[in-house]
Amino acid sequence: LWLNLSGQKSVKELSTYVDEVLKEQFQRINGVGDVQLWGLRLRQIRVLLDADKLRAYGIAATDVMGALQRQNVELPGGRIESLSKEYTVKVKGEFVNISEINDLVIAYDRGAPVRLRDIGKAEDGMEEKRTLVRYNGVPAIAMGVQKQSGTNTVAVVNLVKAEIEKIRKTLPPGMSLNIAMDQSTFIRRSIDEVQKHLILGSFFAVLAVFVFLRNFRTTLISAVALPVSIIATFALIRAFDFTFNNMTMLALTLSVGLLIDDAIIVIENIYRHVEDGMTPREASTFATSEIGLAVMATTFAIVAIFLPVAFMKGIIGRFFLQFALTVVFSVLVSLLVSFTLTPMLASIFLKRIAHRRGNSGTEATAAVKPMARFAGLFERAYKKIEEGYRPLLAFSLRHRGAILIGALLLFTGSLYLTTFIGKEFIPPEDQGQFIVRMEAPIDYSINKADEFFEPAEKILREMPEISAVYYRLGAGGAVNRAFIMIRLVPKAERKKSQEALKKEIRDKLRKFPGLKVSAENLSLIGGGQRQVPIQYSVRGRDLTALQAYTKQISAEFSKLPGIVDVDTSLEMGKPELKVFIDRDKAADLGVDVATIAEVINLLISGETEVTKYKDESRGKRYDVRIRLNADERSNPDDLSKLYVRSKDGRLVELRNLVRIQEGGGPSVINRVD
Repeated sequence: LWLNLSGQKSVKELSTYVDEVLKEQFQRINGVGDVQLWGLRLRQIRVLLDADKLRAYGIAATDVMGALQRQNVELPGGRIESLSKEYTVKVKGEFVNISEINDLVIAYDRGAPVRLRDIGKAEDGMEEKRTLVRYNGVPAIAMGVQKQSGTNTVAVVNLVKAEIEKIRKTLPPGMSLNIAMDQSTFIRRSIDEVQKHLILGSFFAVLAVFVFLRNFRTTLISAVALPVSIIATFALIRAFDFTFNNMTMLALTLSVGLLIDDAIIVIENIYRHVEDGMTPREASTFATSEIGLAVMATTFAIVAIFLPVAFMKGIIGRFFLQFALTVVFSVLVSLLVSFTLTPMLASIFLKRIAHRRGNSGTEATAAVKPMARFAGLFERAYKKIEEGYRPLLAFSLRHRGAILIGALLLFTGSLYLTTFIGKEFIPPEDQGQFIVRMEAPIDYSINKADEFFEPAEKILREMPEISAVYYRLGAGGAVNRAFIMIRLVPKAERKKSQEALKKEIRDKLRKFPGLKVSAENLSLIGGGQRQVPIQYSVRGRDLTALQAYTKQISAEFSKLPGIVDVDTSLEMGKPELKVFIDRDKAADLGVDVATIAEVINLLISGETEVTKYKDESRGKRYDVRIRLNADERSNPDDLSKLYVRSKDGRLVELRNLVRIQEGGGPSVINRVD
């Protein structure tokens, strides 16, 4: 379940509310395993330094870090005990507000204090933007609610939706919580569809019995076997810890025709003996025992077919275990019903026929007088079919060898025809939702990539068949990749299928030069690197050779008819600056490698948590991080202009210690085994 919080609030306010309030509310729901957050930019105290001013005052980045850590302390000071009282001592040395950080004395220049505001500024800001989310074009924060392994998707979604209704009543003004993508919708629709066909199948099975038996009582007695067998099967499904899913429901739908078979054989034999003059009770006992072996043979033949399916290995076995056992359960229950309930009902509700049937079968017709005309017509039609069948049967018995050879040829021909039938794991289904992946050139920044993707996102939003566009930039940590979840209008309200729309989207978006696009179904059963039906793993220790091979393989695959969206997980060419340290020079000038690495990490990446800022009003602590101003870390040459402090206190410029080499590397490396 993908949710999004949006509204007339800043990203900072939305992020804070999601992280501090909503996330915990969803995490505590029974069955929820994880809550993933996207587009989140939490509150962060950012100390932005001016490189020129640092140089002018002779201050290094490590000096600023040390001052912040030393001047922002809260420690217990022990106890003071008098004769009657005991006091705990707490040293309150933390920053109270942002202005205190700006007023912090970092060093002294010719006796005058150099404060933080003299070399930069501290601001109450947000984390660096690395992901971005929009829902129907409106900026939002995304929450992906994932169920625990082994729990039921629909049950967990129901609990989450109930919580959403409670949350909406307490949301701050100007915020709205929406569902962007719901996997349970397709599951519910599939199950509803299967249930509908289960009912329809049962109805037509009973109708077929009535057409052939032409008797209300016998039809109703045999029809009772259907609901009794199906509902009794639920007990076995529950005992084996199965659920109502596509496989168990499909098994019951398939079994409908089989479940009534045993009852039909038994009731038909009972009715025949009643027509021959037996009382219903006597006929029920005798006819059931007479036909019992044949009924068991047909039932156990079905069991013998389906039971081995339950022992299949691999993913197929995982799917068909529930399917096969549900079929086996239902036919065994129907056997029990046909040997107990069916003869019992027949003994009570069948009427005794006073005279023996003649050669025309009119007595059977007379049992239902209003249906006499229909029964007569059906009987005559059946007689004609029987008359045509008798010579065919006689010919088959006279030419047994030819019939066997013909059957063998038919069987062999059928096997040959399977070579023309396509083979796949799961057929494409119109779920009403799918994924579009977009990829910009690998060296694009997050803002450049967003600008690049925006026209494509707009095209998707304007398509009449699409009801919701959930855009997520920065998928998998790569800022040049966007991941868009598409929700379609209900199937009955659109003329185009999901597959046709995917093809249309590929055609429309491929007109943008440099944009790589793929459209794929939303997997309900998980997948490998991608949720696509065909995946290959090309392995090797040499990344350059791997790239060459994958390019060649991708190019060959792209030529195959029916193949779309060929892509590789290995992307080389991510711009990279490698900083090589001259150890001899560093040693001569009294600078160690750790100091160089620490300064670069502090000023360029801004990833180091220097200290914490405590907000008393909220009762929370926030990271304090140091970084250079944005315009002073926009060029590779800016790296060599940084200063580090040597062991004797001098400032040394990095250009005297390091060599910077520009190159390219992979953005992500995947490993197998």
